[in-house]
Amino acid sequence: MTSTQHSPYTDFTKEKLSRVADISVKSATDGLGCSIYDMAMLPGDLLLLADCNNQSVKLVDPASGQLLDQLQLPGEPSRLCLLPVDRAAVIMPGKSVIQTISVTMKKLSLQDVITIKAACCCINNVNDYFVVGFENPAKVVLIDKKGKVYKSITAEFKNHTLFKHPKYICVTNENTSKVIYVSDQGTKTITRLSEELQVLQSFTDPLLKDPRDLVPVGGGQFLVVDYTWPLSSMNVLDVSTGQVTSLLGQKENLSCACCVAVSYTLGTVYVTDYINGCDIIRQYKFKY
Repeated sequence: MTSTQHSPYTDFTKEKLSRVADISVKSATDGLGCSIYDMAMLPGDLLLLADCNNQSVKLVDPASGQLLDQLQLPGEPSRLCLLPVDRAAVIMPGKSVIQTISVTMKKLSLQDVITIKAACCCINNVNDYFVVGFENPAKVVLIDKKGKVYKSITAEFKNHTLFKHPKYICVTNENTSKVIYVSDQGTKTITRLSEELQVLQSFTDPLLKDPRDLVPVGGGQFLVVDYTWPLSSMNVLDVSTGQVTSLLGQKENLSCACCVAVSYTLGTVYVTDYINGCDIIRQYKFKY
């Protein structure tokens, strides 16, 4: 979902990733195999993970592979996003709430609970609002920090179906504005929206069979995970041209991959994988 700041720019369409040792994120207290539905790269190159099966958020140091902290939640988290001032937000669709958490001194703690009117399926943060995706009915909504709807965009737009099953939301800076990207399983598209939810562009490609998490990597490029069962893949979307290039193909034997993060400090791409009933984090080195 999120990458650390990067310099210089890396053209991922020309990268050859090199796999290194996997990271296990299962703790001694986990009652079930991990199911990592989302992750984000924090400042300091720490990974924040949403473990749905074990109803927790985990903080991992990928450089050492150490699980630094684990915070139990009152429900199953499906997506998360980073907030200003060492905070994050997690959605728990079964509870129809947004739970904010503190991430300070390598420790996690619960903060506020924001009640919403229906179960949401994806979330991010733009300006003073949460940008949230829903499936029934399909729409994307701006919600203030008290849960009040500010603006929404529905599935149908100018006789075109934008959303059926929105899965992940990414927010990035472009020029002087923030831009929102939404991946959708049902339409097999990635939609580009303004910070006020105006439709700017829509991307489709034969490689986007089931687009999930996407993360900006500079130069107008995004890494996009494709969940296609039983083997997943990862592609590079160039928004300036609309071209999609394969980065990790199905020959990599990725199983059930759904989320990705990038560290330029460590020169590593992180992507989830499913092995022996439990999610792990794969690591791929790149040159920069």
